[in-house]
Amino acid sequence: MQALALQGDPQLANVELLVVSPLSRAIQTAALAFGEMPHCRVIISPLHSERWDNECDEGRPKSELAKEFPFLERWSGFDDLAENWTPTGDTDRDWVRRRVPAFLEFIRAQPEQRVCVVGHGAFFASLLGRHLRNGEVATLTKGATRNVTRDP
Repeated sequence: MQALALQGDPQLANVELLVVSPLSRAIQTAALAFGEMPHCRVIISPLHSERWDNECDEGRPKSELAKEFPFLERWSGFDDLAENWTPTGDTDRDWVRRRVPAFLEFIRAQPEQRVCVVGHGAFFASLLGRHLRNGEVATLTKGATRNVTRDP
């Protein structure tokens, strides 16, 4: 329901780039809000997957994602996604120091100005300085952090 409520949100109009985490819940949100083949460039990227805190934060292998979401094979970045891409408790201890700056650099390198990122709470909190509600749209000036406005 929260993802469907995003359809037609004026803040999401004219999105030029959609960046989606490969965790199933983000893929489902993006597909419900924008469709399986949005009218903009779509990139799937593990850089902003949820920080690992528990086994529920681990993603599924690429081959399992392809079976459940066959449209992913048409999204940019899927070919480059490693089969076992997901962070684990052993590999993600320094996620704030390593993945957050890498994600910001990735976003800055994109040519599009209107970018929508579908991701996860703790990761967004590290960028924005506050937690977002499920389905909340927040605006971040490209290249900045903690420069956020809330939707009413």
